[in-house]
Amino acid sequence: MLSRASVKPIVYGIRYFFPLVLLFRHLKHNLIGLLYWVFFFAIVTDNLGRAFGIPFLFLSPEYQGDVNFWSFVLLGFSFGGLTMAFNSYSYIRLGPHFPFLATVHKPFLKFCLNNAVIPIVFNVTYILRMIEFQRVEEFADTGTITGYVCAYLLGFMLFVGIALAYFFPANKNFFDLLGRNRTAAVKPTRWSRLSQGKTLRYAAEGKHPLYWYIGKGFRLHQCRSTRHYSPVLLQQVFAQNRISTTIFEVTTVLTFVMLGLFGGSSFFDVPAAMSIVMLLTIILMLFSALVSWLRNWTYVLLIGLLLSMNYLSQHWGMFQFENQAYGLNYSEENRTNYNTSTIRSFSEDEDAAHKDSLSYIRLLNNWKAQTGEDKPVLFVLNTSGGGSRSAAWMFQVMRYCDSLSGGSFSRHTALITGASGGMVGAGYYRSLLLKLKNGDKLDMNNPALFNAISEDLLNKLSFAASTNDIFFRYQSRLKTGNAYNYDRGMAFEEDLNENTGSVMDESLGYFRKPEQKGMIPVMIFSPTIVNDGRRLLISSQKLSFMTANNRNPQGTIRGYENIDIHRLLSRNNVDQMRFTSVLRMNATFPFVLPMVTLPTTPTVQIMDAGTRDNFGVKTMMQWINAMEDWIEQNTSGIVVIQIRDTRKLLAGDEVRQIAFLDKFSLPFSNVFGNFPRTQDFDQEELLKMATFDRSFPMRMVSINLREGSKDRISLSWHLTSKEKFKIKKAVLSKENQRNIAVIHDKLRESKETNERKKVETKFQRTKR
Repeated sequence: MLSRASVKPIVYGIRYFFPLVLLFRHLKHNLIGLLYWVFFFAIVTDNLGRAFGIPFLFLSPEYQGDVNFWSFVLLGFSFGGLTMAFNSYSYIRLGPHFPFLATVHKPFLKFCLNNAVIPIVFNVTYILRMIEFQRVEEFADTGTITGYVCAYLLGFMLFVGIALAYFFPANKNFFDLLGRNRTAAVKPTRWSRLSQGKTLRYAAEGKHPLYWYIGKGFRLHQCRSTRHYSPVLLQQVFAQNRISTTIFEVTTVLTFVMLGLFGGSSFFDVPAAMSIVMLLTIILMLFSALVSWLRNWTYVLLIGLLLSMNYLSQHWGMFQFENQAYGLNYSEENRTNYNTSTIRSFSEDEDAAHKDSLSYIRLLNNWKAQTGEDKPVLFVLNTSGGGSRSAAWMFQVMRYCDSLSGGSFSRHTALITGASGGMVGAGYYRSLLLKLKNGDKLDMNNPALFNAISEDLLNKLSFAASTNDIFFRYQSRLKTGNAYNYDRGMAFEEDLNENTGSVMDESLGYFRKPEQKGMIPVMIFSPTIVNDGRRLLISSQKLSFMTANNRNPQGTIRGYENIDIHRLLSRNNVDQMRFTSVLRMNATFPFVLPMVTLPTTPTVQIMDAGTRDNFGVKTMMQWINAMEDWIEQNTSGIVVIQIRDTRKLLAGDEVRQIAFLDKFSLPFSNVFGNFPRTQDFDQEELLKMATFDRSFPMRMVSINLREGSKDRISLSWHLTSKEKFKIKKAVLSKENQRNIAVIHDKLRESKETNERKKVETKFQRTKR
């Protein structure tokens, strides 16, 4: 048994082991730095952002359209930057607590070595998780994975090496500062007076513990006592090193910001994960530089800046970083007053509604003629939001159903409504379909087309957000002859066009005539107006007949929920608005994409359609109400096909027990967590009531991507190889095959009914 005398040195060694001491000091004095690592630990261990696929961005980074050696070099480089930002911030916060650092050779380097426990544990955790993910999700072999690990470590060490190369000559200790003259008298400088703090108090209190630290050659060293050194001189060492640290931080931040000048170049489409790390590193370094000089006044300054910016933006129009729909006219003289009176006048204009209704009926007659049937079955597609998974899924379902029916599926589709990614996929398929009908030679079953709509859309967007959007807009690009600010909204559209061969890079008005001829289905978008919660109806066709409610019960106070964009922006060249801008407005997920500002007075902001109607059911019902008479006389009924990214009731989904902490978060999680389910309940009730009072049959069919709670496909603009494989194969599930069979049965019945009527008509003519 160990004696008390032999145990005491061991306990002392553990107690004053500098890396361990630093860990505990982080908990007490550096929670902000620790929260950064907790955030990234939670991501790479799949405990944060799981539903949105954020861990995938880190475990399988993509660069130049592929997961490769350079994508991991770039990610490692960004984590090297984060590590050095953490070290510099920690050195500023904790360095003065340990006066002995001022006496060792290369104090900042020694601090980094002893502060490396958290970064090392993180990197080991990340590499192990990445290896598992690449093997299981990306089907990578051992050689490829080994290359990725080496690439990550190379990138990590590259940034750390650059940083230390700067700090080697810039970072000085006590003796370097005195020129090795230990007896020289040094007066306090203004820097040391400004930053005097805990070091002086520790010295005055006589606290001079002898720490064991990792030093030269990675060997253990015991520090020397600093009792006999002047506290002023010790503090001056930290003041000088604080200056060099601040210069490094500000230079790094400016370098990252300057990189934003190259936004849009494919060479700088760095992995989205790198952009996330880079953005947080910039914030940490800026905060560190402020804390270095202002200490506790930093928080007062930041609050004051935010309040000042808010005041200036509200009263002077400063810091109003507006994102615009490209192609619209934003001149001041053409702006419409957005108020209740204007909205009411639009909704109560019966002449405009009647005129638009007649125009739309002519469109439906042409659509009917394209089917070649007297009373064709009419398909309406409702598609859900969900980023790239919904875009790829919508495209795959439409392509699959068309290939089985020889194109009859799309010919019988008269309307497409929905939100976000699903409408992006529908827009892509419809644009390809139009090119095919215009004579272009296209193989709709070409795998390259699916790969195009499922390619990454986050890299360019994230890079623009981290280097450009956060501070100010200092770039502009020409679009349709006008200059617009370059931001993540423009980056998204450019990336979408680049991926899809620019087949959707057309104006909204470009699709009007093909729709009127019945060549392609009409698409109606319904993004939300943030200012008042109303819905903006966007289509190539004028839709004032859908905003006028002639069947409104008398005495009911109307809210005028829907606004036709052709009425609201009649003087702003709506037809010239880019179709990709319409897609983006309909898919503006909060913070991921910027809200679009419309040219009205006051300006209104547009947000994702999914906040009000994730499947476009309300839009569809208003369309059916307006066209009910025509549908009854000219069709054999409606089949509503919901192409969903998630089944209403997932197999294996269970209601979990509410824990203690859940009671505090439930008021918020009930609103946001149950948001999609609440919409499902409301829309199911709406459809149920709608079918009771129809003189024509309505049938509902659902085709679901995720059928079980364990079918994980992230809600993101980035998909892994395994996720793409799941999307391709999901149409072959038993439930989906059964529902697709219903669709084709309806097509067959419609065709047989039409042929039978033709025979009967011919017989009657012969009889006469």
